[in-house]
Amino acid sequence: ASIPPRADLVRQGGGGRVEVVSVVPQGVDGHTYEPTPSDVADLARADAIFFASVDLNPSVTRTAQANLRPGAITVDLMAATVPEAEVIADRTHSHGSGGTHSHANVHVWTDPLIALRWVEEIRQQLSLLDPAGAEQYATNAAAYSARVQALHEATVAATATVPEAARTLVVYHDSWSYFGRAYGYRVLGALQAADFAEPSAAEVRDMVEQVRAAGVPAFFGAAVFPTEVLQRVSEEAGVPYVADLADDELPGDPGDAEHGYLGMMVANVRHIVTSLGGDASALDGLVR
Repeated sequence: ASIPPRADLVRQGGGGRVEVVSVVPQGVDGHTYEPTPSDVADLARADAIFFASVDLNPSVTRTAQANLRPGAITVDLMAATVPEAEVIADRTHSHGSGGTHSHANVHVWTDPLIALRWVEEIRQQLSLLDPAGAEQYATNAAAYSARVQALHEATVAATATVPEAARTLVVYHDSWSYFGRAYGYRVLGALQAADFAEPSAAEVRDMVEQVRAAGVPAFFGAAVFPTEVLQRVSEEAGVPYVADLADDELPGDPGDAEHGYLGMMVANVRHIVTSLGGDASALDGLVR
């Protein structure tokens, strides 16, 4: 699988019948990671690779396409489950050529209802690869889908406790648009440059003004991004910075109950709700 949350969903669906490896390691930015020789070796023996989207990291996609053995399958989960009418465009930007354009925002898995579609697509693909395990894959998918549905319902309940005027997400990286659409948050972002470069002094000033103008109780980033820049933005704007959101990094260590997609999203929703003045207790007990 391309990134750790994707690997976890495949692992949940496959149980003990599959061996799952994430190309992008835990704690590394999935957008900029460059595959290593060991990744090439893993891809060469794989029966399948599951991408969040082939557009998320072109280097990982190219390496997979060049090294998968004959007969191995490639699954683009976003393309398989999200109709074009539901795709959100990233903010318009320029690559220095004089024109501006936008790309599809591929961070659809921050919406648990779309993750539910991925659970079903994974079940179907694993059953095609291993028909003898189809019954087990169906059982696994049903059990995990119930847990993701519970996450969705708890997120609705927790969001209802956030004052309506505070339901705005100012985010450093534009990975929360699908989450915001699903749960009624206005999403302002991304503060990050489109090419992932370190922000210039002028861009930092723009960030400060954007955060001030939003009038939010907090703005959000993640540990894989340059927190020292965002701490400076926080100090100059007078708005707390929450550096704990994660869209491709799993919390805890392998084997911990929270080390998975479900644990990642529970932690994210808890940070969002509490930072914006709500009560996140509806999420209690979802990860066990």
